[in-house]
Amino acid sequence: MTYQTILFETDADGVATVTLNRPERLNAFDREMGAELVEVWRRIREDAKVRAVVLRAAGERAFSTGADVKKGGWARPDEGPFDAEDPGPSLGPKQNRVWKPIVTAVNGMCAGGAFYWINESDVVICSDDAQFFDPHVTFGMVCAVEPVGLMARMPLGEIMRMVLLGNDERISAQTARQMSLVTEVTTREQLWPRAHELAAAIARKPAAAIQGTVRALWEAQDLPRSAAVNNALKYCQLGNPLGKAEVDRWSVPKAKWVVR
Repeated sequence: MTYQTILFETDADGVATVTLNRPERLNAFDREMGAELVEVWRRIREDAKVRAVVLRAAGERAFSTGADVKKGGWARPDEGPFDAEDPGPSLGPKQNRVWKPIVTAVNGMCAGGAFYWINESDVVICSDDAQFFDPHVTFGMVCAVEPVGLMARMPLGEIMRMVLLGNDERISAQTARQMSLVTEVTTREQLWPRAHELAAAIARKPAAAIQGTVRALWEAQDLPRSAAVNNALKYCQLGNPLGKAEVDRWSVPKAKWVVR
């Protein structure tokens, strides 16, 4: 299938790569991209050969600057105040029931609605030219959905500072690493290969163990602690027999681990 706003490919190592492909619009999303992502997330969810995903963006200037405001943003022209739809169900892998790990590689600007993808990623890395900011309040718009999603990833004080300062301040790659917005900073040249390397390392592990882990941790964020622990146990009970059946524990070679 050919897409107009994204690129999609799969590799023999079990990694699928989704590339936002509107560099002329700084990879801003529109409804066409939303519809294409829904289809891509479905393909990824249903393809057993895909075990991990890299999400990245074409061009040098931006990962994404959020909704394409020149096309009217996400709102429909005749949309009433109570008819508004959240872009999240179209854009995000978790809202499309994808429990295969998402490794997101950020370069350049990551702003506003781009955090929909950050908020639903499992591992986020960036290049040293990355800059994170949210311009909503600068343009008189309430900044709410994206920062609420970020509360599972960043300290509240850092989120508040970013969204309240709007266009007056940007978070550098190194600062993003310090506040746990990303887990690693690379050069621009290393960014895509490194993201694929991480995804491939994950894809080599038993799918039941990986996907059960991802789903248990994401569902835990919506539950009280005791309910989250009880919910997590069922994934161990279901997933461990399946995952362990793929592994001969005593013949697994020692990993050539690295220190991060």
